[in-house]
Amino acid sequence: MTIVVGEPVVTAGGGRITYEVGLGGVDGVDRLWFSLPESASAFVSSRADAAVLAVLMPAMRLRRDLVVEGPVTDELVWNLRHDVPAILRGVRPELAGIRFEAHDLAHPLESAGHAVVTAYSAGVDSYATLARHHFAPDVPDALRLTHLVYNNVGSHGRGDRGRELYRRRLASIRDGASTIGLPLLDVDSNLDDLYTAPGLGFQQTHTMRNAAVAHLLAGGIRRFLYASSVPYPDVASTPIYDLSYADPLLLPALSCGSLLLQPSGTDLDRAQKTALVARVPHSYDRLDVCTESTDGTNCSTCWKCRRTMLTLDVLGELDHYRGVFDVPDDPRWPEAYLREALGRTMQPRSQPSSRAIVELYEERIGIPMSWRAAARGRETVAAVRRAARSASRGAARLARARGERA
Repeated sequence: MTIVVGEPVVTAGGGRITYEVGLGGVDGVDRLWFSLPESASAFVSSRADAAVLAVLMPAMRLRRDLVVEGPVTDELVWNLRHDVPAILRGVRPELAGIRFEAHDLAHPLESAGHAVVTAYSAGVDSYATLARHHFAPDVPDALRLTHLVYNNVGSHGRGDRGRELYRRRLASIRDGASTIGLPLLDVDSNLDDLYTAPGLGFQQTHTMRNAAVAHLLAGGIRRFLYASSVPYPDVASTPIYDLSYADPLLLPALSCGSLLLQPSGTDLDRAQKTALVARVPHSYDRLDVCTESTDGTNCSTCWKCRRTMLTLDVLGELDHYRGVFDVPDDPRWPEAYLREALGRTMQPRSQPSSRAIVELYEERIGIPMSWRAAARGRETVAAVRRAARSASRGAARLARARGERA
């Protein structure tokens, strides 16, 4: 079976610009669309580049060849036939090699844009990029941010419920962008509807989703800074749950002559980024790191909230953020999360963010041996359970295979 990407159609109405492409061969989805403010009309590219990037991983997951009828930048097509699939399959081995056919190749845009753009989510990675590329007085002009984007491409959840959360969060994001002093382009889309197959969750695919938005705006952008969450020592194209581990490899391969995509903050670990963000007063009443909230505020209890609170506490900066976090009164509150982080550092491939807070806590305060022992015990139990689940899944696969042979 083949997925066919049609020729993009760009229309204006109701104060919005809509980029729409017909799709064939995608279950339940016959079109891909993006919507953004009419003020961004000069940014929108009429090429199919954005659509191709949006569809590539679903096509590889579904093992369906890809045919593009609209104009596609030739350099991008070359990379999508060579480097990009190799990197994606390194991180996500369940993806298949597919045939990619483009009928209308075009040279990179001659009238390249001048904007330098990053996504603004008010999280740690986002504010670290702003610290480096906007608030820093010595940033070169070629690296200084000129615009912000806020995308609805899957991080807010699926369907109408996700779109409603996106809109609620957007109100705060707009206010934050206005006080930063940079124009904000809000980009809505049904892109997430393409990512329903197993293994295509947001963490497994976010780089490709947001790169699609960068290419959508290729008429006005010359550089897209992607706030990467994995430091250089952990970068790899090997099987892992989060595509961000491959960002410094993948983003250059998703670039072309007139549009450069590059990671930002990859030289810093999570604790170093948090320390950098704490030097940006704009973040004090706007930092938003929560994974559980439905109203755009921090719940102060999820793992990401607790990690950020603990890091800020160890750095001596938490008082700045008491307006966005509900800090527990119990002085022992850091212990529970740190024990969890210790356990994660003992896993075969530990999370860089867990290592960062453990190393910071050990350096600044010191970790009691009893905490390490307790974490080691819990991790041993967890490892046994993981092995049991893996064996159970293996037995089930073997049983299915035997049944099919019978």
